[in-house]
Amino acid sequence: MLEPFFDTARDDPDRPAVIDNGLVLTYGRFAALVLTVAAAVEPRTAGPQPPVGVVVHHSARDVAAILGVLAAGRAYVPLEVHHPEARLEDVLRRVGCREAVVTAETGWQPAVEKAIRPRWTLFPTAPPARPRPGPRPEDPAYVLFTSGSTGEPKGVVVPHRAPAAVVPSLRGLYGVGEGEFVLHFHGAGGDTSLEEILPALTGGATLVIDDGAREGFARVAEEQQLSVAVLPTGFWDSLTADLLHQGARLPASLRTVVIGGEAVRADMLERWLRLGGTEHVRLLNTYGSTETALVTHAVQLAGPGAPALPESGGDLPIGLPLPHVGQRIDETGELYVSGPGLALGYHDNPQATADRFTERGGVRWYRTGDLVGEAADGILVFRGRSDHQVKIRGFRVDLLDVEALVGRCEGVSSVAAARVDRAGHSSLAAFFVPLPDVEPDAVAAGIRDRLTRTAPPHLVPSLIVPVDALEQTHTGKVDRNATRDRHLGTVGAAR
Repeated sequence: MLEPFFDTARDDPDRPAVIDNGLVLTYGRFAALVLTVAAAVEPRTAGPQPPVGVVVHHSARDVAAILGVLAAGRAYVPLEVHHPEARLEDVLRRVGCREAVVTAETGWQPAVEKAIRPRWTLFPTAPPARPRPGPRPEDPAYVLFTSGSTGEPKGVVVPHRAPAAVVPSLRGLYGVGEGEFVLHFHGAGGDTSLEEILPALTGGATLVIDDGAREGFARVAEEQQLSVAVLPTGFWDSLTADLLHQGARLPASLRTVVIGGEAVRADMLERWLRLGGTEHVRLLNTYGSTETALVTHAVQLAGPGAPALPESGGDLPIGLPLPHVGQRIDETGELYVSGPGLALGYHDNPQATADRFTERGGVRWYRTGDLVGEAADGILVFRGRSDHQVKIRGFRVDLLDVEALVGRCEGVSSVAAARVDRAGHSSLAAFFVPLPDVEPDAVAAGIRDRLTRTAPPHLVPSLIVPVDALEQTHTGKVDRNATRDRHLGTVGAAR
């Protein structure tokens, strides 16, 4: 999988590989960092090896540590410095981790070291010429834990064959190659970071890390001459609203924006198309899960060569399967995915593995839990999830339906809906981020009025609450329950 990266380091060592907040690391220098890690974590004994912890805090050294572990044929488990100590201890105990590559100062390191006695490994100084022969396809490459917001966290074990199969598809889809500057936006604690790292560095492009990108994306994109950016859907939507309000334009260098992680509504796309500079930018909507390695489906929503989108009642499509992906849809509309990108299963959880990974006709499938419809030319449209459905006063309500209704109202930037249980009664609450320079209470009243007039009573939230921001999981997705728990006591809700 990493052979193209090492080939570039050998053939063109002075080409910029990573720019970390202004510090330029060439392919030659960066490959040396990767190889120092590979030498440090190379297996000392035969047989299965436990994962190597990698302390991540969004830097070039994180990227080198991850690639080094992969080059050594090992699996990594990310340890995020901002996570609570108890969660990190739990993750390390679950996977039996006894060593880690430490690239950052942490407040919890001594306590975790005392609790599990890991062998903390720092970068050595003399890298070998090349790592040992590559791993077997079925060897684990990384273990990522779910956020745990809806239950017990599960460690997803992904083999080396998965990113090896997916990354060539992504390089072709995103058009990543020499001369491109790819933003490293996502933290290495989630697999979306690999969607940025691996296509960029195996495609001969430059990976750009800039701590100001979240607050000043347009400025960073202009200064760094970014050409490709992979953004969470929620961030992209809020960014669009902010740039529209400022009258800003996207820089001419930016040619591909990839979004994913949440459903895209038609009103989001309408805002994007009003933003200056989007006419030359390909906007790609992607779909996938940790269990299926990065991306399985994609569609171009806007920009040069965009296809006509199917009529789908306001829902925007998630696209067609990538070349390495097989799919089927059962009688309930649930999507199943097959192919070399599938995870091995859940670490030390055979019951959960058997529930989500099934076999049919000699083919192994992952049951996504996502409900889809098939539009023109086989393009899939996301219809919701069974676990987004709640029961309110005897009615089964899909929270995504409520969010779509509120999101189409005037003055709304982004929204999250959740069920509220009080005194034995369940009700709906909608938490929305207002657009700049609007009166939040007036927007809430407008939402109430419109939904009362246009939606069935069971889809009208009892609470409509303006908030400054929606809570997010560590992978950048909206955390509905955390948003509800934080803002439940907020005053000024339209009732």
